[in-house]
Amino acid sequence: MFLQGQKVGKYEIMRSLGSGGFGSVFLAKDTWLNIKVAIKVPHKQTLELFKLLKEPRLQAALNHPNIVRMITAEKENRVFFMVMEYVKGKTLERILEKEKILDVENAIDYITQIAYGIDHAHKSKIIHRDLRPSNIIISEEGTAKITDFGTSVWLSNVPYASTRIGSPPYMAPEQFLGKATFGSDIYSIGCIFYEMIIGHPPIIDSDPFKIMEKAQDGKITPPRLKNNNIPKKINEIIMNCLSCKVEDRYQRPSEIMRELSAFKGKDSKKSEIEDIMKRIRARETRAADLCWNCRRPLPYKAKDCPHCGEGI
Repeated sequence: MFLQGQKVGKYEIMRSLGSGGFGSVFLAKDTWLNIKVAIKVPHKQTLELFKLLKEPRLQAALNHPNIVRMITAEKENRVFFMVMEYVKGKTLERILEKEKILDVENAIDYITQIAYGIDHAHKSKIIHRDLRPSNIIISEEGTAKITDFGTSVWLSNVPYASTRIGSPPYMAPEQFLGKATFGSDIYSIGCIFYEMIIGHPPIIDSDPFKIMEKAQDGKITPPRLKNNNIPKKINEIIMNCLSCKVEDRYQRPSEIMRELSAFKGKDSKKSEIEDIMKRIRARETRAADLCWNCRRPLPYKAKDCPHCGEGI
């Protein structure tokens, strides 16, 4: 689609970030704002404009720290593309390829963030339908960002999304039947959690139909049976997500967050307030360490700025 150094409108292509079943992603520079962005170019450029706009409109409706932000969608020289925030980091898939398994603490952290982002999407009546490690980016700061809403849909006036689509190892039983609902994302979260602490999804088979059959029958080996060092509560949370019946799973991602918070011995609302206060205190501390006039660093307990002479 695009080549390194190519100019596309105000964007300068820097390099390829990868390619998937629905599109290719490039790292680019916005030459007007002088910032790096990610540009996604759908493979199917022959679709009608309203169909091409489906994904960016869905993603643009979501404003959350754990979801990759959609900036705009454009068309240049008959090529349609989306412009998103660039997240410097690695996909969860690449991390797992290297680490094989993660310790429980890291897995809990990532799942909590993923659940937080999906909870926001569900409140906006959007189901992702393709949650998997390759669609989760972990930034260098450790922030999990959900991306690729190409198969996502608004679920407002219908009980489920009827298209059979997704990645088999992470698909809920009802999703194979073309009845994906909010609970299908919960199942996918359970699959990702399982993979992070065991090293592979709960059901592995090259035949999607066999995965479907085992998922429908609930033939999933609890992670604790494969590794008895996994805490009982974590095993319970994962298996609840992976229930073959939608009604037996958690009904909202926020329930997963609360369970994980309780496991860590924290009250979720209290810990959220504490996090906010820490950030406020950090900002106040940084502000107090700079001179109000020249904005240069101040010595500890200084009464006057040694640079400009202004009183503190």
